[in-house]
Amino acid sequence: MIEDSTVAAQTRVIGKLRPQIKMSAWGSRTVLAELTGRPSPAEQPEAELWMGAHEAAPAGIRGTTLDALVARDPVAALGPRVAEHFGGRFPFLLKILAPQTVLSIQVHPDAEQALDAAPGTYVDRWPKPESLVAVTDFEIFAGVRAYADVRRVVESLAVPELSRMVDDVAGSRAPVTDLLVNLLRAPASEQDVLVRGVVSACGSGLSGPDAAAFDAVLRAAEQFPGDIGAVVLLLMVHRVLEPGDYIFVPAGVLHAYVRGTCVELLANSDNIVRAGLTPKPLNIDELLRIVNTDREMVPERPTPGRVHSFPVDVPHFQLHVVEPGEGAIQLPGTDRPRIALALHHPVTITCGDTRLELAAGESCFLGAGECAATVSGDGTVYLATSGMAN
Repeated sequence: MIEDSTVAAQTRVIGKLRPQIKMSAWGSRTVLAELTGRPSPAEQPEAELWMGAHEAAPAGIRGTTLDALVARDPVAALGPRVAEHFGGRFPFLLKILAPQTVLSIQVHPDAEQALDAAPGTYVDRWPKPESLVAVTDFEIFAGVRAYADVRRVVESLAVPELSRMVDDVAGSRAPVTDLLVNLLRAPASEQDVLVRGVVSACGSGLSGPDAAAFDAVLRAAEQFPGDIGAVVLLLMVHRVLEPGDYIFVPAGVLHAYVRGTCVELLANSDNIVRAGLTPKPLNIDELLRIVNTDREMVPERPTPGRVHSFPVDVPHFQLHVVEPGEGAIQLPGTDRPRIALALHHPVTITCGDTRLELAAGESCFLGAGECAATVSGDGTVYLATSGMAN
């Protein structure tokens, strides 16, 4: 049990963060550099900006790192109830994602699945539900289509081999799941025929409601020639989120982010199982063990007012967006650990007698119960908190 202490009660836990940049070929050489005020273009593609305490890339703060600061006094940083619930570990991870090419088809485990997996399957023992809010138009595939919709899409493509596979599962209790299994476990020669047929059909100038999805499939196939993932995308729901749109992606939901810029908030985990469209290792057996093809993804638009607080059904995190306006406004979540990220323009965060000036792209950490912090300025603040209060 983690116990409160007089030292914790006297400790001030507040300060600017030094985020970690994650490089990847699917990232951008300009987006993160420009959002954070650094020279552009960057020398390498920058895919993610991490603001959190994950062991793989903890943010710096006040001469140390956020994970070390939390470990030194979890009650001061997280508050007693959150520290107790999560065993003293920081519960969430805030990121900016900047994919310019498709980010692998993937799924993440829930808490039980992460613990039950074979040794070596995951890099940590935590679940990884996610949420995101679009900063620019953000193209994604998230969740799977109903069987009738899959049949309609496949019929419009008129690829005989794929049509037969769709017909073969028509009487199944879980036809889309069975179709996914059959695609991912098909022999390489059959996968090659399917991919060539789908690429030819998607590139034939088809119109109608699925034209944008077909274009995205075609781009994915060009980026990863011969990858069955391009066919798997046809089973998934294609969307282009508008700036401000929010979506929650629970553990188990199949998804692939295509291009754009978003702020992502997730549980403090880096557990990923990939099914395709990536040079990284795949784990088809584990993906099929944990995938959930029944969960529907429904984007949410911001609520009226300066503060938008998006609901989640997990205790690890909650995302709030604070828009600029006249005068200072109080930040939500005083009784929770918080990370505040400023975008587009500078902001000033005032916490008691402490003033933090955040330039666009800068972030800070506010410990639980630190103060009733306020924000002012022309920037938009993306505020990450735990999903549970102290």
